[in-house]
Amino acid sequence: MKAQYLKIVARYIIIAFVLFLAYNVTSLEYINGYANKDFVLNTVVTAVFAALTLIIKYHFETKVCDDADR
Repeated sequence: MKAQYLKIVARYIIIAFVLFLAYNVTSLEYINGYANKDFVLNTVVTAVFAALTLIIKYHFETKVCDDADR
């Protein structure tokens, strides 16, 4: 398997892991554990969407190149 395919697979694994963490953090069971639910919900949702935006933006802006091409 080529190195560039491994890099692409690693990127998608990282994106999937971040999506899994985002799902867990925004679940109702997690949010209901706090006393000030409104503030926590706003903060968590904003932070999750900002992080996902940055990760997906970076993923589509960069190109995976083969190490031999450098």
